[in-house]
Amino acid sequence: MAVAWQATGTLLGSTGADITPVIPTHAINDILVLMASSRVITETLLTPSGWTLIAGPTNTGSWRTYAFYRRAVSASETNPLCDWSAAVGEKYGVVHNIRGVISAGNPFASLVLSADVVDPGFPTGIFVPQDNMFLGIMGIVSDNAASAVTIVAAGGDPAAFTSRSYTTITTGADAGQFFSDGIKLTSGVIAAFTSDFNAAPLAWAILTVVPNPPSTPSGWIGKGGWF
Repeated sequence: MAVAWQATGTLLGSTGADITPVIPTHAINDILVLMASSRVITETLLTPSGWTLIAGPTNTGSWRTYAFYRRAVSASETNPLCDWSAAVGEKYGVVHNIRGVISAGNPFASLVLSADVVDPGFPTGIFVPQDNMFLGIMGIVSDNAASAVTIVAAGGDPAAFTSRSYTTITTGADAGQFFSDGIKLTSGVIAAFTSDFNAAPLAWAILTVVPNPPSTPSGWIGKGGWF
């Protein structure tokens, strides 16, 4: 089974209260990725029970973002409570589901979380250890001015990214989320991407991941990752 995006849950938001984003339909060994943001950068977010912090927090203007993952052990995982340290800043969260990833050990060959306030943005590049590997690019965006984003890889590999999900909500000062993916044909480092929103958001945080497929050769697991 090839690594692939399966689903993105509903983007949830509040004007300060903790939220519990809903996990989309999933199966055992799917990799669930939670992105969560607050408009107050001094607030901290506890790691939800059963999840692992993989990146963050990043602070950009008034947009603080964390990223977590969980390997599903059933087809009915408990939705993650995003328990923030204060009920002041508006809160947002969304869960993505990636399937076909290695079933034990570090699910990511590499990953990086970038954040900024400019458009187009330039998310940090990433190391891809094998030919023909899946790249997942997911973002959580302050404001809902944008309704689409175009991802371009430096050097043209991947030649194109497919938009799997882009949704917005009007809770508080609004927010958006997206997931795009592509296949890098040759191994190596990709320099900074370009993320071009069709309308400039106030701020964005973008997580780029290279999941380890089941056929990952021994010795590659964790290379360039967060261990």
